[in-house]
Amino acid sequence: MSVDVRDKSQALVVDLYFDRAPLQSCGILSTGYGKSKVAIDIISRLNPKKVLILVNSTLLRDFNWEEEFKRWKKLTLFRKTVELVTYQAAYKWKKEDKDLTDYFIIADECDFAADTDELSKFFYEYSTCRILGLTGFVTESKRAWFDVHLPIFTELTADQAQEEGILNKIHFVFVQYELSQDSKSHEVEYYKHGTKVSFTQSESNAYDYINKKCQIEISKSAQIHQDFMQGKLTYDEYEKATKNAEYQVRRVTQERSALLLKSVSARTAARGLIEHVRTSKPDSKIIVFSKRTEQSLAICGTANTYNGSIPKKQRDENYLNFLQGKIDLLGVCDKVDRGANIDRLNVGILETFFGNDTKAAQRLGRLMRLKPDELAIVYVLLPYYMRREQNNTYTLQETQQVKWARNMLRSTKIKSSEVWNYCTVKPKQK
Repeated sequence: MSVDVRDKSQALVVDLYFDRAPLQSCGILSTGYGKSKVAIDIISRLNPKKVLILVNSTLLRDFNWEEEFKRWKKLTLFRKTVELVTYQAAYKWKKEDKDLTDYFIIADECDFAADTDELSKFFYEYSTCRILGLTGFVTESKRAWFDVHLPIFTELTADQAQEEGILNKIHFVFVQYELSQDSKSHEVEYYKHGTKVSFTQSESNAYDYINKKCQIEISKSAQIHQDFMQGKLTYDEYEKATKNAEYQVRRVTQERSALLLKSVSARTAARGLIEHVRTSKPDSKIIVFSKRTEQSLAICGTANTYNGSIPKKQRDENYLNFLQGKIDLLGVCDKVDRGANIDRLNVGILETFFGNDTKAAQRLGRLMRLKPDELAIVYVLLPYYMRREQNNTYTLQETQQVKWARNMLRSTKIKSSEVWNYCTVKPKQK
């Protein structure tokens, strides 16, 4: 087997674990670094009677960890020693029912369960067992929890690993485009006298209308608070009005989100990017991240998606075909955000998303498994719309997804990027 540039660094982490890590501890190692290899080396050196690996998904439980042991010629060790279970099952265990005294516990992607009301119960129940937590990213809000329950013995960020030449770098392409102005691109359904009726309008106009409703409802909510502070409302009136206002704000913001997450314009843009990649870089492996299963299916097709909307046998076959290079495209929602190792994955398309920086770090990590001198490309779709002003003119404006993109990438150091502008009017840069 050829020498991996990460070998020396991984060996150092293993030594650090045995030299200074407490009984329960955590290593924060960038996604793509090779946490599974570190874990396997520690298991081999520790030689425990039994190993329990906690995972956050059935994908990791059923596929990835066995593949990792096989990759590193430790399949016999895996079959003899290792048990896998999801956090969603393990947090319900009690010591009197499940004795883990002789187990070495690997808490894979441990930030998934850390500091949560339910899933973190496992760590409290088995606080005297040897536990090694491994994850690629921990938010600042969870650091205090780790200090108490899984003290961090080593940390290597993605940025540090890229600078040290351990991980490949990522080039970002921000794709600016307009929501469709085709008058039949968006269907609006509502009930009239108990009967469902509908009409069509452009996505751009629909977004403009819904966004203005959002602003009105938010303003009403702020006005209620101001009226209460000025003594114009009793507390009971304030409480009732606030509850109704919160409902109205939630309703219209969900309506606005739904339009973006099922946008036909986003589908068109994503398909265009897939075709561009296939034409310009025909040997690429492409993953498309969406927020809705229907959207993922519409973009990638049944034979190229991995989500809960298709039968398990079919989706597992799709995933394996993608892993083995039999297909070059996979559309996913949340199933491969954490821990999944996909060989030679070099193109990601963030089609629809929310502003979660932890999820973004995990997704970007899927694309940091190339050779250190290679470059992955991530396309981020940024939809804009035409807002109708009071003087009946139109101005190009950001949709909420552009704002989500800023929040999503706030913890990512972007060192290589470009903007592709497909809008009729150039958006103002922020």
